[in-house]
Amino acid sequence: MDVAHALAQEGIAEGTLVWAERQEQGRGRIGRVWESPEGGIYCSVIVRPQRPVAEIPQLSLLMGLSAAEAIRECAMVSPRVRWPNDLLISGKKAAGILTESKDGTVVIGLGINVSTAPEDLPDTATSLAAAGEKNLDLFHLTARLYRRFFRWYDLWSGAGFPPVHEALRPHMALFGEVVHIRAGSGAFEGTAADLDDQGRLLVRLDSGLMRAFDMG
Repeated sequence: MDVAHALAQEGIAEGTLVWAERQEQGRGRIGRVWESPEGGIYCSVIVRPQRPVAEIPQLSLLMGLSAAEAIRECAMVSPRVRWPNDLLISGKKAAGILTESKDGTVVIGLGINVSTAPEDLPDTATSLAAAGEKNLDLFHLTARLYRRFFRWYDLWSGAGFPPVHEALRPHMALFGEVVHIRAGSGAFEGTAADLDDQGRLLVRLDSGLMRAFDMG
């Protein structure tokens, strides 16, 4: 992510992808650490979207959809997209997404646990190898992911989030499940129902009220 931001400041072309064999300081949302041993996919894509700033967080869901499609095609595994920025396999985290925006440029980072052994992962995480895919070509999957992402990015750039929303529905986790969300200083509990056309999570609170939560 840091290298991608530096290249963007130098004016490198939109669509540039930065790829790492491993990361010593991998990071996730809200300052979390992302373990990045060799054998995974760690990449960041540089884009300069012309959509309103409020829509930039939707790019995490575009990347989630693209990664889910690419993994299903290459590894015969069907991850679920957990709003707003994770991919799950059998309920465990297999990939994470981080979107950062600076001065009109957006860098979307993706980390996928590919060949990491289960014993080297937290109990809440898994990898494609643990799910049964032992001989995946990292570069082939990255290339497939890249093509998928820019297909959706071009569509989103012209039509906004609604067509992405429709494509995401079959891949989404959480719907129908009880979720706990912190928003500002408040904590909320309810049942995840859907996404709205801005990519916000619609939750039916215990009071019966339907509320949309922004991913931030």
